[in-house]
Amino acid sequence: MVARKKSSLPPDTTRLKPDENDDPIFNAAEGRKILSGWRDDLCLATRFLTRIPLGRGEKAGKGAVAASMRAFPLVGAGLGISGGVTFLVAAGLGLSSLPSAILALVAIVVLSGAMHEDALADTVDGFIGGYDRKKRLTIMHDSLIGTYGVLALIFSVGIRVAVLASFAGPGQVTAVLIAALSVSRASLPVIAWNMKPARRSGLAFTVGRPNQDRVYAAVALSSALALLFLGPLVGFLALLAAAISALAVMALARRMIGGYTGDVLGTAQQACEIAVLLVAAAAL
Repeated sequence: MVARKKSSLPPDTTRLKPDENDDPIFNAAEGRKILSGWRDDLCLATRFLTRIPLGRGEKAGKGAVAASMRAFPLVGAGLGISGGVTFLVAAGLGLSSLPSAILALVAIVVLSGAMHEDALADTVDGFIGGYDRKKRLTIMHDSLIGTYGVLALIFSVGIRVAVLASFAGPGQVTAVLIAALSVSRASLPVIAWNMKPARRSGLAFTVGRPNQDRVYAAVALSSALALLFLGPLVGFLALLAAAISALAVMALARRMIGGYTGDVLGTAQQACEIAVLLVAAAAL
């Protein structure tokens, strides 16, 4: 009998080890890439929607802002937390609900740079004061605010302060603000995806159209936040009210200027925020 030579080669153990590229559970590199993408989008969305210089502040490439729209609800949630904390501090200092609500809204407006309030005023001035599409766009582009715009701002601020002052306490105020501000900012990518810019210049044209998956991500994220902080029934009603408000703004913009602008986006945000706040005030 001839003895078989023992192989000097090491045993093949490759089949015993899971390949990190075969199973996403083991693909840590892919996970880090996804988290890094969300982090970058959140930083860019924060710089775009607020005065907070989050991140490195490098110049965004073409389409970067549109891609970051999936993180818009997270920025809204952060603003809602800031408003809730302000309300909590004011109430802790002995202030009643009305001045606490005013200070909470002031904190949100200061952090966001009042960009949506300014957009609301411009849109109302243009839609009411302009007699045709060209005139409306001209008025909206003007930096001056007219009587209609001032009245719109008064109504917007007054309604929001009154609603916030009606809630039971800081905890409820914070929950409602997180839901309202996240859902309202999810309307921006929805409109940008469904409509065309009204002119070939300005914010709407420069930012561009977000991809469908980014829009779905923003809607899913804001819906989850609304259902979590308002409860299933109230959250659903709030989402429905916000959707109706966004559709109404879209229909009006198509009729008045044949598309959307940055001012239309801000107007939709204000309308959706107020809608969610009113539903929460009525149902909670």
